[in-house]
Amino acid sequence: MKMKFIKRIAVVLLASVGLLIGVSSCKKDEHVPVAGEEVRASLQFTELLETKGAGHGDHFHGVTTAKEGAVITVNFDASGNSLTKGAINLDAELAYKIDLKVYDEKGIEIQDNFVKNQATAGEYKAFLIGDKLIANANTETNGGAIFQPRETDYADGTKVNGKYEMTGLKAFFTLGYENKGKTKKLIYSLRKIEPGVKATIERVDLLDPGYANKFKGANVLELKFDIK
Repeated sequence: MKMKFIKRIAVVLLASVGLLIGVSSCKKDEHVPVAGEEVRASLQFTELLETKGAGHGDHFHGVTTAKEGAVITVNFDASGNSLTKGAINLDAELAYKIDLKVYDEKGIEIQDNFVKNQATAGEYKAFLIGDKLIANANTETNGGAIFQPRETDYADGTKVNGKYEMTGLKAFFTLGYENKGKTKKLIYSLRKIEPGVKATIERVDLLDPGYANKFKGANVLELKFDIK
């Protein structure tokens, strides 16, 4: 059903965040231009120049100060399906910034509701899995994928303390040259997890297709897209 996506978000926010789905977060009050189909979410990939070889194990070095290049935005409908025709083409050896946007029925951004403060954000973690996606932490070539959350502040302005508090609405990402070639089907998921679980999740777990069995909860977002 087309509205399943937005209803699922509404239920979670009403139950655990206490906000109405139509309320905007922070100062985000711009409407999303809609062409043909309604945009309910988007992932923005911003190229970080001269970051080849910046990945090490499950994380990056030196990418926070990298100059930004091209930006690719993938929009999603109410069911989490990509509105982009075909696969997006990323440079497999460069790092990218990922930024998630989620919109209500009026086109107002609401993603900050998931990271309103430390207590709220403690219930959510983002995962990125793909068909035969090789994680960098599982290779000896340093040529695999890395998904590294990068939040520094909660929506209320307080600081995020370390990697275990980061959620992944903002992240650094590389596909890795070992994943080049064939088109891969990826799913970006935002999962509502049980209290205390977030502190046990390592970066390598964020690329694990079996994450749902390891970390009990329910996905409130599942965004499906192709990449090559």
